[in-house]
Amino acid sequence: MARLSQADPHLAEQWTMIRAEYCDAHPGKDLVLTCVYRSPEEQQHLYAQGRTQPGQIVTQLSGQPGHLSNHNVLPARALDFCVVIGGKVSWDVTEYEPVCQLAEARGLVAGGHWPHFKDWPHLELPHAS
Repeated sequence: MARLSQADPHLAEQWTMIRAEYCDAHPGKDLVLTCVYRSPEEQQHLYAQGRTQPGQIVTQLSGQPGHLSNHNVLPARALDFCVVIGGKVSWDVTEYEPVCQLAEARGLVAGGHWPHFKDWPHLELPHAS
């Protein structure tokens, strides 16, 4: 279960404002946290997905020393979410674009705008933060 209390306080504050602004502008839609902190072991399991285990590749970071995700620290510097429309999760990337824009306007990094590996449901603090 994703707990916002595990997020860096600045990230948690920005997420709360992004979600409120998004929901006000998109009636019938909601944003739900799916991951905040993730142990390095969980990261390693996700990294195996699509490589040595069945499934689609969902991360580029292995969870090994030197390859930790911003999810792998406490407080977490990243969070994942999903867009819910009419009570159902949508993975349509066009639904994530408005969230990316809101996040970037608040100084966060949106995984959906990364140049190579698009991670639409991922937001994180910038490295300098």
